[in-house]
Amino acid sequence: MRQAGEWTFLQVCAEAARVLDGREQRLYHHVVIDEAQDLHPAQWRFLRALVAPGQDDLFLAGDTYQRIYGNRVSLRSLGIQVVGRSHRLRMNYRTTQEILAWSASLLTGEEPDDMDGGNETLAGYRSTMHGERPETAGYATKPEEIQALVARVRDWTGAGVQAEDIGVAVRYVQLGRDIALALEQAGLAACVLGAGRGGAGVRIGTMHRMKGLEFRCVAVAGVNDGTVPMKSAVTAVEVDAQQHQEDLNGELNLLFVACTRAREALRVSWHGAPSPFLAPVVNPRP
Repeated sequence: MRQAGEWTFLQVCAEAARVLDGREQRLYHHVVIDEAQDLHPAQWRFLRALVAPGQDDLFLAGDTYQRIYGNRVSLRSLGIQVVGRSHRLRMNYRTTQEILAWSASLLTGEEPDDMDGGNETLAGYRSTMHGERPETAGYATKPEEIQALVARVRDWTGAGVQAEDIGVAVRYVQLGRDIALALEQAGLAACVLGAGRGGAGVRIGTMHRMKGLEFRCVAVAGVNDGTVPMKSAVTAVEVDAQQHQEDLNGELNLLFVACTRAREALRVSWHGAPSPFLAPVVNPRP
């Protein structure tokens, strides 16, 4: 990259922070930062350098249970003081209490950091709405799972839910394309997000692309052992045990993000063996 005269995005952030730190006057009075849990230390240093330390200099919003890129940071070490200045938002307005509780049960045993040396918790986290419990279903083969998903989508649209208010989340895009084809063959419009074409229909996307979106009804498909977590996304434990655990937590958070895109109805399915992440809900303790 040096030979080509190119920089990575993080290198640009680091250089921008260095330039800004050399100025007496900063560019802004206030900076508002959303999705704070996914920022890299180089990005934090750049944002810190944009505004001089002072009252209401930085406003941060984030959820470490939705950290999907593995960027663990200590804000204190980056010159950002949040001790005594933070507030936990415990009221959920996106989804029902039933979907929230079911999704939170997947996180059993995970203790993410609070970005300042402590641990985060979902204790006291609740929703203002109520509805049906999420549905789980396993199948022997992928075609059987897809056909059952098509039938459920038809039930939702038959009950008056608009196709655009239905989301289908998958771990890899090819499964999404297979589901879109099956929906279209059944006479149901479908749109694969990020495929370069828009239009009407059921929204289908990878779990990463679903972040920040919400739908009345969501089907999370292909939650199989070996796919969730994705083997290629997890460092081998014998290579780096700490990174292995962080990678697993990131994959678990990704499933949590996908499930909490649903406002009213959630369906989670798999073919073959279910993901080990589903053990708390598929094989609950008596």
